[in-house]
Amino acid sequence: SGCDWSSDVCSSDLKQMPCFRIIYLFMDKLKNNYLNIPTIKTKRLILNSPLEKDYEIIQCFLKSERSKFIGGPYTNFTSWSDYMANIGHWSVFGYGLWSVRIKSSDDFIGRVGIISPPMFSEPDLAWQLFDGFEGKGYAYEAAKAVKDYVLENFKLPTFASHILIDNKKSILLAEKLSSTKILKTITNRKFIVYMHK
Repeated sequence: SGCDWSSDVCSSDLKQMPCFRIIYLFMDKLKNNYLNIPTIKTKRLILNSPLEKDYEIIQCFLKSERSKFIGGPYTNFTSWSDYMANIGHWSVFGYGLWSVRIKSSDDFIGRVGIISPPMFSEPDLAWQLFDGFEGKGYAYEAAKAVKDYVLENFKLPTFASHILIDNKKSILLAEKLSSTKILKTITNRKFIVYMHK
């Protein structure tokens, strides 16, 4: 009668599992944006609050090789923890990851935002783009919009993008967002840290 956290299948039946039923009652509140997460609009994209329906897509991304630069591949349990941690992050810090959607289709294509992992000295401007949506400029469009919004509205003293040195695609994007960078070793791994101002 418990939850099967070991399955490698992206489940569409999670809310039938007993330990999820109470949680999904809470998640109905996300529809009404009870955290008052601001909406950001660009020419092609809408960045808004996470929704219940986002979880399955996030889970599939996190359990795939595409998540290797952010600690993946994840399990069912750690995928769920990541999803819920982002909601908690908005509640505690007042910022987190936005869900990125295409205006014309409402397709959920990734997440972009500001997070504060304890191993980083400054908040991190991070982005995740899902399979099938690369090469169209969506990640840059969303990340630039978030950077501009944060500079104008969040008044953080500093923030940065922390990119592992072998994450070539993210480095290319970060180079477009910032020209100020330093090399740091964090938790025994080498990062290029792009400072935003």
